[in-house]
Amino acid sequence: MNGPTGADVPRVMAAVSAGRARELDGRGVNSSYRLMDGGRQLSVKVHCPDRSSDVERRRIQGVDVALRGTDWYPPVIDMGMYSADRPRLVVIRPFVPGERSADARGHIGRLLDVISDLAVLAPSGDAVGEDLTWDYATPWLTDPEHESRYAHRIRTGEWADLARAVAVYAHGLLDSAERLTRAERPVLHHGDLHGGNLIHHGSRPLTVVDWDEAGFSRRPADAAKALWLSCRRGRGDFVMDAAAVRHFLIRMHAQLHIPYDAMGDVARLGAVWFLPRNDHVALIERRDPAFGPWYLDWVSRFWSRFEQNLHLISESAAMLEGNEDRRRP
Repeated sequence: MNGPTGADVPRVMAAVSAGRARELDGRGVNSSYRLMDGGRQLSVKVHCPDRSSDVERRRIQGVDVALRGTDWYPPVIDMGMYSADRPRLVVIRPFVPGERSADARGHIGRLLDVISDLAVLAPSGDAVGEDLTWDYATPWLTDPEHESRYAHRIRTGEWADLARAVAVYAHGLLDSAERLTRAERPVLHHGDLHGGNLIHHGSRPLTVVDWDEAGFSRRPADAAKALWLSCRRGRGDFVMDAAAVRHFLIRMHAQLHIPYDAMGDVARLGAVWFLPRNDHVALIERRDPAFGPWYLDWVSRFWSRFEQNLHLISESAAMLEGNEDRRRP
């Protein structure tokens, strides 16, 4: 394929509209479908109108060009804007059968392999425009006042503790994000890397799915977010597993060359993703009003354990740094 033409999009969306596609469960702002088309099983991602733009299309296309042929990457079959009402970006890929792991701790090594590959496979900085360089910290660094408006609206009532957490922690998290921002070329950014997005099926090689937020970043944003999502004892809570944290930090140090004394900054960068952004919450509630309370409860549980978990990460990094110092001649 020389590039997505959008020619398949109307036919596939007609099948979705006619009920011939299976909608997959998910609480994000985009919708996912599985569909048989011409003997092929397809995965169809329909982006919400507010996340559908030419910039989003070019981000996904730029990543697709860089990763095409990589054994764990499902390439874009076609992509384009669909205008049934408000224009929506539609991305069509091969459907990948298999199992998502319920315990991401078992895939930390493979996850860091993927993140390392993303850094190596990224095109030169000159080939990536600034509008394609974006991650979850970008909105907060660009306009923190706008992003924190949601927290101002929930200063009282059920979510008051969450609003206080944003007020207490946001400034320090963004300082860490600034310190980790590099001027050199950006790396490829998946946007939601964790064990649950690594699909296994028999003897077939692992496949990485859910490329909705793909683009480029000048921060170790994938690794920072994956640290929190991959080292939990279970999916329902945020009790970090000490052995998994240690394993993750060792691999991140060895493969991404991040110093142990910067691991606290990496953890705080990843925590930016759990700040309830004003626009993001609005999009979740617009898709389904029930998703809003679920999301707020989920991030509230993250912040209720944040200090204990950050202490565990920092303590583990300090111990690993001390061991490394003792091994030096």
